Amino acid sequence: MASTLDDLEAILASKGYPCRRVYDVCVVTRMPTAAYMNSAGARTIDVQLAFDRENDCLTIDTPWAFDSRRAAHKEAMLTCLLAASAKSPLVKTQLDPDDGEVRLRVDCRCGSDGVATDDVVQMLSLIPRFADRWYPHIKSAMEKGSFDPGGGQPSAAAGRLEAIAKRAGGVNRLAALLRMRYGDQGNGGPKPSP
Repeated sequence: MASTLDDLEAILASKGYPCRRVYDVCVVTRMPTAAYMNSAGARTIDVQLAFDRENDCLTIDTPWAFDSRRAAHKEAMLTCLLAASAKSPLVKTQLDPDDGEVRLRVDCRCGSDGVATDDVVQMLSLIPRFADRWYPHIKSAMEKGSFDPGGGQPSAAAGRLEAIAKRAGGVNRLAALLRMRYGDQGNGGPKPSP
């Protein structure tokens, strides 16, 4: 259980997260990401953990995850951030309208003994996963003014269907093969054999 910053630091260090203390915050530096690129162009993300005693929770956030001042299409970016938050339980996006800072944030409720070790690690992992999943869409919204509102995560069934169509020679070829096999059922053609 973690109820102090010393506890948090010990948990993070034991799990291999490079962290340091900055006043009343634990900072995990250079968490690797697959798609997300920070403002310096590196595939890492820095995360801060702090106890919010007033609201009895552990806050996990990423300052300056995005800079809305760099967006050519700010409205599209904000729409994408809102859609990303709606499709990602537990992760919130926050905008500081004064300086353009966009943060990613997860709040984890503290019990009477603090926060369980597994909860700290699991909640911490949500930040880079969110960043990786949504970075291409947020970047597209910022630069082009458009993004995929579905988050670009096709279902497993859609992926299998796409693979079948590709093996058959494309969607049109697949349709022709199905017509040859089953006929034109919609126009009174032959019914499929059992």
